[in-house]
Amino acid sequence: MGEWSKKIGEQGEDIVKYFFEELIGYRNSYRTNITIDCNHSDDHKKKGSEKRLTHGVDGLVSYKSPLFDELLEIGIISSKYTFDKYPNKPKEKFKDFFVELAFTMKCFLHSPNYREINSATSNVSDTTITGVLFYLSNNEESRSQNLVEEIADTSFQSYNLSYDKILVVDNSRMEFLFNLIQPIKNSFGNDNYDFIYPKTGMNNSMTQNNSFGKKLPLQYFCSNIIPIRIKQGSNTILFIGTRDKFDENDLLKLIGLSKEFNHLEATTKTMISFPDYNKLSHNETVKKVLAQLESVNYSDQIEVVKHDFDFRNV
Repeated sequence: MGEWSKKIGEQGEDIVKYFFEELIGYRNSYRTNITIDCNHSDDHKKKGSEKRLTHGVDGLVSYKSPLFDELLEIGIISSKYTFDKYPNKPKEKFKDFFVELAFTMKCFLHSPNYREINSATSNVSDTTITGVLFYLSNNEESRSQNLVEEIADTSFQSYNLSYDKILVVDNSRMEFLFNLIQPIKNSFGNDNYDFIYPKTGMNNSMTQNNSFGKKLPLQYFCSNIIPIRIKQGSNTILFIGTRDKFDENDLLKLIGLSKEFNHLEATTKTMISFPDYNKLSHNETVKKVLAQLESVNYSDQIEVVKHDFDFRNV
């Protein structure tokens, strides 16, 4: 049983590693299987143990944030993967995973790894540590399950937790990100797509040259809209993927959003991707929306598509 559990855990770590290295730009900067000392041995001890000596870090990333000036962001990644479907009452299991990650983040502040990353990074005035908890299931019944909705009101009042921010990625969120990005990688190649960094009011030093890049910021994990810049020969494509199902009003909003990305250089095509788009069912609605646009030239360059892939088969 122990060996089987290990294989399941390794599968989850492989999926997350592939996601970071092959899809979202951390190929040369994603570190795995790091052990750090525990600085709160009594408070962080596991049930049935006398004290805690170490914490394991499944994944570690760091980068200067493109969304906030002079900010170094360090990501502590926890990968939890089950062969079975999600529990009917997932809060207790989730609480254990969440608390363990929060404890790890607290002790990471005192680790040599933290000091090394900070000392190796220049032109930053602040550092934030973001935890990312991947809680994934291989079971078909849980393939698109939105676990976050079920665990959103989990209480941690009985724990003394201190952390900057923890993001949770479940099957539903992972499916969206994989289904969106993997087909782009397959069609255009690693070197020909970049993630777009919008103006936030906190990244005033951003220029046209650094308004897009290979790394997907961790904050995007919680976004229902991912903007991507694609190069195809001499053409530049603006690709906007949404997690929401096809809707006429949402299409109008996404077209409006596409006009705000005027820092990308001239685009020759704008692709808007929905998870459930069906040309036979939705084409008339698309024509209706495009007919409302004032610019015929802009209307002609918009294409609506569907994204689809299965992260469990990586």
